[in-house]
Amino acid sequence: MRDSGVLPLDRIRSGDFKWLEMREAFFDGFERSLVAYIQAGNSLIVEYIMETPEWMRRMVRLLQGYDVFFVGVRCSLAELERRELARGDRPIGDARRDHHTIHEYCTYDAELDGMLLPDVNAAKLISLWQTRQRPSAFERMANAVEAS
Repeated sequence: MRDSGVLPLDRIRSGDFKWLEMREAFFDGFERSLVAYIQAGNSLIVEYIMETPEWMRRMVRLLQGYDVFFVGVRCSLAELERRELARGDRPIGDARRDHHTIHEYCTYDAELDGMLLPDVNAAKLISLWQTRQRPSAFERMANAVEAS
């Protein structure tokens, strides 16, 4: 969504709008839109970084009762930092920070290696999805949230 024109990136870059003031509402709206898409009958593949444990808990609560197959994609820190530099559109250091924290509080149904070719990961993902087990990772995390 960020690159689709939904966000006024030029005005954020110029300082007309403050990203830090818009950020929470933007992500809250994005997350709620997923439920609207699901309720309208859509199947989704969503790329989303769960930046904090609270974001993870919020998504688990929001998507409770829906069929979610939650996949983690891991990559070496060196490769993440190389990609971060090559993109040139993100603050340097985000990759390092996320690499050391993101997967700590997420429970996945499947994990993929971000260093493998996309076709290899796609075939693995399809196979894992076809043999998935219940309760799903989101169901287990929802149960843990309810118990706490």
